Amino acid sequence: MTEVLTYVEVDVDYCSLSYGVAPCTAEVGVTGDAKCFNTLATCQDRANFANSPVTLRFAQDADFLPREIDAIPSLISVNFSPAAISLGENLGTRASISIDFGDHPWPDTGQGFDKYVSERGYDPFRQGTFWGKFRARQPFLQGRPIRLIRGAVGQSLAEMETRHFIIESFTGPDQEGKYRIVAKDVLKLADADRAQAPLLSNGFLLTSIDADDMAITLTPSGVGNAEYPASGYAAIGGSEIVTYTRTGDAVTITARAQLNTLAQEHDGGDRFQVVLRYVAEDPAEIISDLLQTYASVPSGYIPLADWQTETATYLQRVYSADIAEPTGVDKLVSELVEQAALALWWDDINAKIKFQVLRAIPTSATRFDEENVLAGSFGFAEQPAKRLSQIWTYFGQINPLLRQTDPNNYRSVAATIDAEAEADYGSPAIRKIYSRWIPQFGRSIALRQNDIQLGRFRDPPRKFNFSVMRFGPQGIILGGGYRVSSWNMQDASGVQIDAPIQITRLSPGPASFDVDAEEVLFTHFDPDDLNNRFIIVDGNTLNFNLRTVHDTLYPEITAGQNLTCIVETGVIVGGSGAGNKAFDVGSWPADINLFLIVRGRIQGCGGRGADTEDGENPAAAGSPGGIALYTRYDIELDVDEGEIFGGAGGGGGGGMTFDEPGSRAGGAGSGGAGYLPGAGGSVTSSAGGSVPGVAGTTEAGGVSSTPSGARGKGGNGGGPGLAGQAGANGGSLGLPTTGGAGGAAGAAIDGISYVTVSEGPGDIRGSQIN
Repeated sequence: MTEVLTYVEVDVDYCSLSYGVAPCTAEVGVTGDAKCFNTLATCQDRANFANSPVTLRFAQDADFLPREIDAIPSLISVNFSPAAISLGENLGTRASISIDFGDHPWPDTGQGFDKYVSERGYDPFRQGTFWGKFRARQPFLQGRPIRLIRGAVGQSLAEMETRHFIIESFTGPDQEGKYRIVAKDVLKLADADRAQAPLLSNGFLLTSIDADDMAITLTPSGVGNAEYPASGYAAIGGSEIVTYTRTGDAVTITARAQLNTLAQEHDGGDRFQVVLRYVAEDPAEIISDLLQTYASVPSGYIPLADWQTETATYLQRVYSADIAEPTGVDKLVSELVEQAALALWWDDINAKIKFQVLRAIPTSATRFDEENVLAGSFGFAEQPAKRLSQIWTYFGQINPLLRQTDPNNYRSVAATIDAEAEADYGSPAIRKIYSRWIPQFGRSIALRQNDIQLGRFRDPPRKFNFSVMRFGPQGIILGGGYRVSSWNMQDASGVQIDAPIQITRLSPGPASFDVDAEEVLFTHFDPDDLNNRFIIVDGNTLNFNLRTVHDTLYPEITAGQNLTCIVETGVIVGGSGAGNKAFDVGSWPADINLFLIVRGRIQGCGGRGADTEDGENPAAAGSPGGIALYTRYDIELDVDEGEIFGGAGGGGGGGMTFDEPGSRAGGAGSGGAGYLPGAGGSVTSSAGGSVPGVAGTTEAGGVSSTPSGARGKGGNGGGPGLAGQAGANGGSLGLPTTGGAGGAAGAAIDGISYVTVSEGPGDIRGSQIN
């Protein structure tokens, strides 16, 4: 019979200095009544505490303990509860161990114990006990590394199975002399009770400010340098977000009312909270930063290069978020696990956090069946509560200071409904996801997430459990993908079938593993999915730059990849001024295949009608309209169902009219059609009778009225793609005056030589130029 060995190793803080020897300034009778024990709790000169952690090893007492492995035989028992992975849902549950030790006398000798034992005026073996003294000397164990080691007589420590944890709590020794340590896996550090992102900012406004003030002073004194970056975003009083720069406690606000908040007054004492921003970043990098920066997870536990390879191979999406209030790191990471379809877990053997993008299990995966599953151990259970038929993903968060679960705080929602599943099961099963991580125009990402969720849970995945030999010919690992088969898993004709599974829990025993697994039902995407990128414009917007938006949704695009942008039916992409293109294709690397499908409308800004005033001759010209579609990169255009309208020019001002007893300005020009439409011009006149211009609409130019005297009428605004009308001439009493010219129309397409129309002609109004 194999003799099993169990060890526990604890890494404790220990000072490498000697008491009273420089740089240590401790002195008996001055800093303390006796020398320290080289631990933080007993240190008398903390400023110079030089930590050099020491490993203490404990073993279960047995006659067969090998003498060559140094260990203190006070270990009584170990209770191990393995981690449970949650596939594409959240962070799952943490692995834990509960370790009991028995108390006993100890001579205080050996590494990590009393350096000055020979100088003490007592016999440490007869005074106190091991765990009683340990508790007094090492009260700061939380977060320290601890290892569970199991093996067999004849193995070296290096050959044994080692599992890595961090200490969560301890208690004892109790009246029976029992001392207990409870430890968890490293992801416990991300729990909300100990890790928040961003960190709480402790600065607040020294005095009140108005809605237009651009300078504040932070208090208490020194908090600026202590807690705030030199520049960034911050929330004032939980109601307005600003951008700022800072020198010491003096803050210069560079822009008010940011991230869709409103400028407002703030009182002295209102808090000034740093806003954490992630803009178009790989979820691997976001999670790594959250864990390291805000949960203090050591970087050595995070194989970031492996994580980035995983996302580059199987995901190729980037995510963004503005986090304006301290939020639990576990919550933020769980949101990404769900919304990017990930799995994250602690590998306690290799002491690494594993990261995986969920994907289908291949049919060639290792199979577990009657040949390699321990007899009588196989079972499975249905999980009807996990069934889904509808996924509603709200995305494009508007204001990061408002409630995350408020649907009105999102620009868009992507709903995917499986009507057949609802008919099959007799009722809907709805999940709502409120995504701070999917930005505006991310509908394709939201829909892909919905597909993954429905693929996983359209039919509720079964939970499997079975046992296998620990040292059998087919190994098994936590998080691994496999196939499982049994006689009681059959198709409609009675043929035995298998199921794809992923191991979610692995409980090691002396000779076997108890396995929990979940069926991995998965949407099989087209193999070209990761090379074909989509941007869906599903709401009216201004000054759209395709490259800029792409970079908020996807990583760097490479030669040969395809990008399709769809302007949906009923949507207008417009410009905010003559100098702004409504839709700018942007700059791209060579050999990218760009496709633009216009089902709605791209429309330049309408030109403003000309203003008029007394004494002006000739009258002012109307303003030009804006460009609709601009490109200097080859694109394939499908406009069969859509419209591309150049911004219309504004009408010219009417000529001045002379009447007794004086003169008055002519009528103002009216605005051109556009999105945004041109405004009507205004009138400055010392005499009555002049009329202002009329604003245009998205569909037509404004129509000007005739001033009293029937002369000097302002020009009408142009219709979509047309120039504005010139203002009518004015004058009388033999003194003619000239009306202003109409504003030019903006081009429907600027860069026509770069455009190949694959489907059309559609409705294109305005010039097509280069």
